[in-house]
Amino acid sequence: MKSLLIALSAGAALTAGLATTAAAAPGHGYGHPAPAYGPQRPGPAAPAWVSVGQRQANLQQRIEFGLRTGALTRSEAYRLRAELQSIERLERRYRAGGLNRWEMADLDQRMDGLSRRIFVQNRDDDRRYGQGYGYGHRR
Repeated sequence: MKSLLIALSAGAALTAGLATTAAAAPGHGYGHPAPAYGPQRPGPAAPAWVSVGQRQANLQQRIEFGLRTGALTRSEAYRLRAELQSIERLERRYRAGGLNRWEMADLDQRMDGLSRRIFVQNRDDDRRYGQGYGYGHRR
C-alpha cells in the first residue's frame, strides 16, 4: 500500500512538472518553436534617440546643402530657416521651465514636419537660375 501511494504521488508530481514546463515554453503550441519567417536579425537594444540640438544641426545642414547644390531656391531656404528658428525659439521657451514629455513630443513633431518639407523642397525640381523660363518645370 505504501509503495502504491509513493508511486502515485511520484507520477502526479512528474505529470504536473511536465505541464508547467510545456506551458512556460515559448513557441507555437504543443512544444514546437514558432516558425521563423525571413532572415532573423538582432534588433536594437534600445531605440536610438537623437538630441534636439543634434536634430536642429542636421536640419540646418540639409537646408544649407540644398541651397549649395541648387536644389533649394533662396526663398525656399529662407522660409525653411525661418521655420527652424521658430522651432529653436519654442525650444528655448520650453527649456526655461524644464522640458517634459509633452514638450519633447511637440518639438519632435515640429522637427519631423520641417524634415518632410525640406525633403519635398529639395526634390520639387525648382532651379535657382532660369526659374520661370521653362527650365526645371514639368508641363
